[in-house]
Formats: sequence, structure tokens, C-alpha cells
Amino acid sequence: MARTVLVTGAGRGLGYSLTKKHLDIGDKVYALYRTLTDELKNLAAASEGLKIYHCDVASTESVTEAARNLLAGEKKLDIIYNNAGVYRFDAKTGLEHTDIDAGLEMININALGALRICKALWPLIQKGSLVVNISSEAGSIGGSRRRQEYCYCMSKAAMNMGAKILSNELWKRSARVISIHPGWVRTAMGGPDSFASKYSVSPDESAANIVNIAVNIDDVPRDQMYMSHTGDILPW
Repeated sequence: MARTVLVTGAGRGLGYSLTKKHLDIGDKVYALYRTLTDELKNLAAASEGLKIYHCDVASTESVTEAARNLLAGEKKLDIIYNNAGVYRFDAKTGLEHTDIDAGLEMININALGALRICKALWPLIQKGSLVVNISSEAGSIGGSRRRQEYCYCMSKAAMNMGAKILSNELWKRSARVISIHPGWVRTAMGGPDSFASKYSVSPDESAANIVNIAVNIDDVPRDQMYMSHTGDILPW
């Protein structure tokens, strides 16, 4: 049975690959983008099951406007991918050189953006719905050995906390929330080094793994919420 899926940050990279993968398996997809790319535009023109809308998750007004399109035509979303995110390469520093104010942008987009989406689409999160936050191993407090990247790591840790509280709230609806580390993905956000590293993963490969987890979520124990795209459990 076809699912109804929402993907944020779908213009390129992992979000675009998640969109393609769900279309390939026959699902209906709403793809939200901040900047419309030729790839997404062409995919929409060639795909009956795809609808695209502008949405900047940093803006409550923009998210509310995008949500109106879904609220008018849908009663339930089966899967929501909170994929839109930001990384500042100039923030890969120790505390002495960290721009604290610039870090607020990462927290706003990476952590609060996911909550904006879920709040705006609240009526569509029903029994059996799944919220997938594209998080990062950088958000793991228990697993952290870093000595830099304060704001990015804090933004993903905050995203994880939001996911946990949301999971608690959605318990009575029998809806679920998970946080997934997508791997070091070969994208602009992954940085130029990701394209040369044997430890990185392509957007399509990461997306295939994530979708496999999402569509088989009933096989994942409910208390297992934070994991890598390969299914390995990560410490909060």
C-alpha cells in the first residue's frame, strides 16, 4: 500500500535521494525545498506522485504556509523526514574562535526547524505515523570525543532531545519518532573531503538504508530511537 511521505530539504543531497527512493517504491511524496534545484524541478515534472513546495524551516511563517498545502489535501502523513539542516565549516573550531551568535542559526534550523514542521503538521501525525529526524552522531553526548564544533554538535543534541520529548507526547497516538545518523554523506554539507574518503557514503546509499529502516519500523523496538543508517544503536 502506497505511503504518504514528507521530506524537508529535498532540493539536493540526502533529501533529494530520500524523495527519489520513496517515489521508486510507489509512494506519494511531498518534497519541501528552500532553494529549487533543476534536479528536483525535473523530478517533479516526471513524477505523478511528487508535489513540491517552498519551505524554509528557519521561518515559522514559511513552514506554516507550506503546511497549508498538505492540511488542505491530506488526513495523515505516514512518514515525515526532518532532513533540512545546516553546517558552517567556519564553525569547526575550538571555543576561542567560535562565533556564538552565528551558532544560533544552526540551532534554529537543525533543532527548532524539526519542531516547526511537526507542530505545523500536527493534525496529520496519527496512529502509525513515523517522524524521522536526520540527526548525526555529532549529537551524541555519551559518544562525544570532540574538542571543537560546539554549535553544530549542540544543535544535533537539541534535535535529539526534541525527538525524545516528541516521542513521549506521541505515545498515546501510537506514532513514533526516531533519530538517524545518515553517515558521512558525500554532499555539500558533508564537505569536499567526503568525496575522497573511503569512510563516506553516497546520498543514494544512505537514503536506501534510512528508507529501509523507516518502512520496516515495526521491526525496531520502540525504545530504540537513536541509530545510524546501518541500524547500529547510538548512545544518547
